[in-house]
Amino acid sequence: MDVNVQALRISPKYTSRHWAALSRTNSADWPTAAAIVRDRLEGRFLKFADSVLVDPFSGFVVLAIDSLLAEAIQQFRTGDTTGKDANGRGRSKRHVIDFLSGPRFQPVFDRDARVRFYEDIRCGLLHQAEAKEMWLVRRGEKAVLQRIASGKGYVIDVKLFHGAVRQTLEDYFRDVVDPSHDETRVKLWTKMDHICKIREARGLLYEASDDQTESVEST
Repeated sequence: MDVNVQALRISPKYTSRHWAALSRTNSADWPTAAAIVRDRLEGRFLKFADSVLVDPFSGFVVLAIDSLLAEAIQQFRTGDTTGKDANGRGRSKRHVIDFLSGPRFQPVFDRDARVRFYEDIRCGLLHQAEAKEMWLVRRGEKAVLQRIASGKGYVIDVKLFHGAVRQTLEDYFRDVVDPSHDETRVKLWTKMDHICKIREARGLLYEASDDQTESVEST
């Protein structure tokens, strides 16, 4: 990286220069690579959902954060750098549905539930600040998801759902630090390289000076 380029933060603890110093082919660098991605996903998403979950009225906020995190995790899994397919269509729906296909959400999240979650919870909360259709957000339920007796809606337990998201993230990092999961590692590296290249391009907008730090905040 050009020394004149400001190193922007890619997570609370790390900048783009920390990532640039690593090599995908050096096994000794993988614990640090995993730590950087963990710090990004936990430090910018998960810890905030954790902190507000104690409030009895935080269900919408937690589910909104978890929806963003689900999509982010899936993008790392697939190495998605654009969020769009070859025809320019967004992959958000595909990512959320695939994320909910994971073992932590089965068998209760069948195909219909996964689609409905994307459309009614993910899109409802992020675009309209409401859970659409016949969804109830609760706590203290026996299962993470239950179909309403009428069959026209769902009850989702926000605490159990958030726990499943956190467990899925831990499953992902166990794969990342395992050398046998080379494809998972390649896709993570592709995603993080893309993120850091964007940060480097943004860093070119800043002129280096004595009173500027290397940790300019950046999304």
